Amino acid sequence: MDASRSNGIGSSVPARGRDKTFDRYFDEHFGHDSSEDVDIADLRRAAWATWKTAPPAGMNRPEGTHRRKEEEEDEELARAIAMSVQDQGPSRQNAPIDLTEDSDDEDIQRVLAMSTEEERSAKRAKRDETPEEERRMLAEAMAASLQPVTPGMRDASAEAGTSEERARLADASPTDSSIPSSTTEPRTASGSPARLVHPRSPAPRLQANGVLGDRAQMEKERLARQAAREAQTQPQASSSRSTAPPKVHVSSNLRTFADLSNSSSASSSSTPTAAYSNTQSADPHHPLQSAGSLPRDAAGEYYPNGEMRHSALTIGQPSKQKTFSPKQVMGDTSQISLIIMSSYVVDDAWIETFLPPADEVPRVVIRPHPQENHPAWNGKVRAEETGGVACYPLMVGGLGSAHMKFFWIFYKTGRLRVVISTGNLVHYDWEWIENTIFIQDILPIKEPRETSSASVKMNDFAARFCWLFTHLKVHKAVRHLIANHERGSDIPLDPADGFECLNKWDWSKVRVQLLMSVPGTYTGSQVDDFGLCRLGKILHQQGWVPQKNEDVKVEFQGSSLGAYTLDWLDLFYQYCRGKTTSSLLNRPKAIAWPPIKILFPSLATVDASILGRDGGGTMFCGKGMNSLTRPLFHDANSKRGGVLMHAKVLIGVFEPRQDNLGFVKASPSSSKRKASEMENESADVGGWVYVGSHNFSPAAWGRPNLKKNPPSLTIANYELGIVFPLPRTDTQKAADAIAPHVRPPRPYANNDVPWDQNIRAQNND
Repeated sequence: MDASRSNGIGSSVPARGRDKTFDRYFDEHFGHDSSEDVDIADLRRAAWATWKTAPPAGMNRPEGTHRRKEEEEDEELARAIAMSVQDQGPSRQNAPIDLTEDSDDEDIQRVLAMSTEEERSAKRAKRDETPEEERRMLAEAMAASLQPVTPGMRDASAEAGTSEERARLADASPTDSSIPSSTTEPRTASGSPARLVHPRSPAPRLQANGVLGDRAQMEKERLARQAAREAQTQPQASSSRSTAPPKVHVSSNLRTFADLSNSSSASSSSTPTAAYSNTQSADPHHPLQSAGSLPRDAAGEYYPNGEMRHSALTIGQPSKQKTFSPKQVMGDTSQISLIIMSSYVVDDAWIETFLPPADEVPRVVIRPHPQENHPAWNGKVRAEETGGVACYPLMVGGLGSAHMKFFWIFYKTGRLRVVISTGNLVHYDWEWIENTIFIQDILPIKEPRETSSASVKMNDFAARFCWLFTHLKVHKAVRHLIANHERGSDIPLDPADGFECLNKWDWSKVRVQLLMSVPGTYTGSQVDDFGLCRLGKILHQQGWVPQKNEDVKVEFQGSSLGAYTLDWLDLFYQYCRGKTTSSLLNRPKAIAWPPIKILFPSLATVDASILGRDGGGTMFCGKGMNSLTRPLFHDANSKRGGVLMHAKVLIGVFEPRQDNLGFVKASPSSSKRKASEMENESADVGGWVYVGSHNFSPAAWGRPNLKKNPPSLTIANYELGIVFPLPRTDTQKAADAIAPHVRPPRPYANNDVPWDQNIRAQNND
């Protein structure tokens, strides 16, 4: 029998058009079942399960038995299965419902087929990059956060220095020479390598993004025990050092990371932390922070001009700036009518602590599909048993990540909130590790105009989100919620006509530019719509470019690095200067490394942090550093003391160009300059900033091929962020206010090495 028609119960049902013989059989025998009460997808599954079923072994039919008898039996059995499924009614929610149409399946297959050859060459080029390693290790770290602590375990690293020594390291200034240099083989106080004693009994294994992690369990257990030990010894260690950053206080009977988080929050009444500081205020130099009182409605405080803040941590030194917690981001949940959210990693239990229940408020979650369901769920939309709908972005290759982090929150007041973040939806990204959040509240137009009018052009920020939503099939998810959710009639978003209804909101106060990456290979004019090429186009169109005799000095703070070549870094820098793809087509081959500062924590910085090496579980250097790129590396130190940073921030500051002797060239007066030299310059702009999900890797930003005709751009990841200008006056102060890290960053010393997951893994073996 043809393998494509082996019709076992466990085999998948072919999409319409993939097996024409089965399609004819189904249409002939079940085509009349077209009532609304019949689930066609379930009926196809039932028919497929019994179509051409072979008789049980040992049962021999007479040679003359008519074929029609078998077909009738198959039909009756298929109908019985389908009817039994329908009879279960609403209770049949144990398995998600696939909302993707057959035509979508065919489109997905075409996209995957078209990308096959491109992916083969892309994989060969990217084997030395970080993304696959990052996905594996990050999945292990996420699995660790959800696993219970096994009591009675001992960690030999407990003796790796006293709490007083750790406090001294945490207190040290990031640029202080007292910070110990990094070494490739860290040792305990006794001089022997730190090792982990394995538990007496195997710890349970949980999945996160399809990866099982025994090592993750051990790493999580170490973190919980280490925090507990520090809590017990902290009073003695801090009695003579009042400036020591507050540690996480936990009780000895805590069982999970969630308990650890709750305990740190509960103890805030006696131990002030960043999240509970009452001395926070807007930074006057921050271009996206509002001073004074802010408007409010029934859903809470809102930000019509846009607001950027860092996450409200529960460890580290209190922030002087205002911060955002998850509950502040959501506002009054009783006023929410629809949530659209995206994250690379989602802790489903944790998000329920600040989100309204999905069966009460319609919810669309955009997240990577589970690896155990690949490729069946790739690019699909599925109704979940919780009442929400999941959109799984289409991945065209094996190395990419659905890495976007954002919210769209619709309130009953009519307001729309757009949130773009650098953190995942896991508690430690919001409580223990530095991340950055941008919120833009969009108010409805007081006198709504006709949204379908050809004369109405949608705002660029909104239009790009509309394109993304259509690509991710969010319109199918919203349509399902409108038709099936108990509160579906309250949903204010109409998915018809490419979300044209968004013209009912006033986008005129949006001051930032949207930058996204979507997996695929783009050619011609399409290259300027995504990733690195989009960055260059934004800067060029907005005039956020250095003036003549100026250069842009670039620094990138992120949590994951890629493998760099001279050509890629040179192109990255040229796009940061506001160059467009067309202007770079004949650029000669690069011969020198560009002035880019790559910020990544050194091993010494991680060791000196409050959570130590276990706190660095979501930071990946990979092969980013080598003898050639080493001069570009700078230590990443948070302004809040001994916490590590997951924020992704790219800063470009315009500075006078120096000649070969190091002297600053004088800029000619603007009156003597040609108009053509000034047309794309903004005299009041002194630089620009990107904040979002993009890490510093070709997988995130894309790999341009400008030698190809037409030029192309290949991207592996889904990413999303914003770009905005810095003022010409006090540019450095504005950059300092925005950055989560200490500026200027400290260059790596000769004996510094970057934090590496392999060092951590070796210590746990």
